[in-house]
Amino acid sequence: MSIGHSIYEKKRRRIALNGIFYASISSASFGFSPLFSLALISAGLWNLDVLSYRWTVAAIVLVVYAFAKKKTLRLTLDETWKILLLSALRAITSITLLIGYENIASGIASTINFMYPVVVTMCMMIFFGEQKSWINIGAISISLIGVYLMTSGDGLRVEGGNTALGLACSLISAFSFAAYYIVMKRTKADKIEAVKLTTWIMLMCAVYFIVAGFIFNGKITIVTDGKLWISILGLGLWSTMVSNFTGVKAVRRIGPTLTSILGALQPLTAVILGIVFLDEHVYLRSVIGITLIMAAVSVVVMHQKK
Repeated sequence: MSIGHSIYEKKRRRIALNGIFYASISSASFGFSPLFSLALISAGLWNLDVLSYRWTVAAIVLVVYAFAKKKTLRLTLDETWKILLLSALRAITSITLLIGYENIASGIASTINFMYPVVVTMCMMIFFGEQKSWINIGAISISLIGVYLMTSGDGLRVEGGNTALGLACSLISAFSFAAYYIVMKRTKADKIEAVKLTTWIMLMCAVYFIVAGFIFNGKITIVTDGKLWISILGLGLWSTMVSNFTGVKAVRRIGPTLTSILGALQPLTAVILGIVFLDEHVYLRSVIGITLIMAAVSVVVMHQKK
């Protein structure tokens, strides 16, 4: 083996290891979302307050980053309607998933949301004529069995929660997140420069939730407690900014397939944090259901690569 080839192989392995590290951080950091969100809600903030702070903090940091890197944020008319649609879908995902966290076990809500690649595949086959595959059909069936096992056990319920509402909203979050990715691909919005696209989506989400807060609650609660700001910054920076940036870095180094598979750390993190900090319980049926959904998502993602 030549010295040049040996150096190339070492560099390739280092890039791959860095990619795996970034993908793990991206998915695990997003798994902290229910912990930070529920901490703020238990302190008396309304869900629209929580999401207003989340997206505003993330958007401010991204705007500063964009200007520091001299990135343009100017939009064309074609880009504007795409961002309005994508940000609306992202906002729907956020609010429905948060309602899910409030009403059922956060780990199960996160796992249902994690099903979105399976939902994307199902929607592409049904509505867009994508070629049907027995592998994909099998993965969809396995994921449905997983949802049934998770939702038919006692591990789903939380004290004071509306189980039906939480389950419905968690499923809506999976479908809206799937729609987000379908729209992005079908409209070619993924061709918009990454920083500009992400910044505007976060800005618009912040605007939606601030406006909704004033419409439905008459205000956005002003937070002065330093301890609550730890949760706000954790949600806006760690679970949103860090998750997005490390996810982009991971895709560039190891590709979307392996990054998506390592995304299984998101619901796994949420399950562990829920058990440790939120007094949630996981039973055998739930464990089997979560495992089946993770397996189904991995099969779909790997099959898409072929």
